[in-house]
Amino acid sequence: MNLTLHITDRCNMRCAYCVHDYSPRQMSLETAFAAVDLSVRSQGNSLIPSGCMHTGLCFYGGEPLLNRDLIEKTVAYCETLRAERGEVFHYLIVTNGTLMDEAFLAFAATHDIGIGLSHDGLMQEDSRRMEDGASSSGRLEKTIDLLLRYCPRSTAMCTIHPPLADRLAESVRWLFGKGFRKIQTVPAVGIKADWTPEALETLEKQYRLLSDFYVEKTRAGDDFELTLFESKIRSHIMDGRGINQTCRFGKRQLSVAPDGVIYPCVQFLDLPEYRMGDVFDGLIAKNVEHVAEKGSKEPIECQTCALRKRCKYNCCCMNRLTTGHIDEISPLTCSFERLAIRYADRTANILMAEENARFIRKHYASVLGKDPMFFE
Repeated sequence: MNLTLHITDRCNMRCAYCVHDYSPRQMSLETAFAAVDLSVRSQGNSLIPSGCMHTGLCFYGGEPLLNRDLIEKTVAYCETLRAERGEVFHYLIVTNGTLMDEAFLAFAATHDIGIGLSHDGLMQEDSRRMEDGASSSGRLEKTIDLLLRYCPRSTAMCTIHPPLADRLAESVRWLFGKGFRKIQTVPAVGIKADWTPEALETLEKQYRLLSDFYVEKTRAGDDFELTLFESKIRSHIMDGRGINQTCRFGKRQLSVAPDGVIYPCVQFLDLPEYRMGDVFDGLIAKNVEHVAEKGSKEPIECQTCALRKRCKYNCCCMNRLTTGHIDEISPLTCSFERLAIRYADRTANILMAEENARFIRKHYASVLGKDPMFFE
């Protein structure tokens, strides 16, 4: 079972676009261990929608390193189960990085903890300030170097605040220059993100610049992944299979609130109608079925759309944030998706026309499972 553990509602930053509700609430060690136990004993249980035979833990917040002791003790508990019973565990933490130190990074490297660093590149100074208003970018300079020394496969997670969209492409270049080779970009949404027509025009120009950058780095033979384009290119190759499933609402990645109650996804914590059970007593069959039924509803306007196979139209989190309903898609989401597909296709068409061997191996060999030598 893949679980996102919301281990704290506290955060030491106040980002311009954040819609998180801050509180002193945090997860106890007992609750975290119970989540691990539930996953382990649920392997092979048909009630568990993901069906996976391992435990995947994502430590999430707030800022999860404000509950660092829980992370370290939970991983230690999992490693004991691995040694004693052969259980398989995978770990991930999404963090703003300001509390990372060498000791934690050494721990992360030892236990193969994937790290997603929330950093907005050259937008950071104006979009991501500390709780007291102080700068966050300066204090992260050395941290980034340390992070990539210990965990070189870490992901930079860049959120685009509408007023700063004109810095997106240079921000990605900056993050690449710092050493990140996997960069995720996502437009901010919610009540604090005002995507005016002018901001969307700016975003389109930046996506074209990112397309140029992707082509440039692929031609140079650099190992580089820009998730904005990767997913859309794969959606074409796979003819849409799986692309519009995102977290597969209530099936692939369940969310555990600090009190141990289980919900289908990160934006649905503390909503009683989406309660699926808890880590102490397990999932409730009728609740699981109820959530699955809700998540399977397809927006009416998407059913005949030409881009349906390549669009994340049924991301229930995005839909709820932008429309208030999980089965309604907003015009804003449509705009984001059209732009992503347009410039992913522009990128792929350029590289395919050049018969770029690296691009072909990367996408067709990995996605279709062909022998890479086939493309030599």
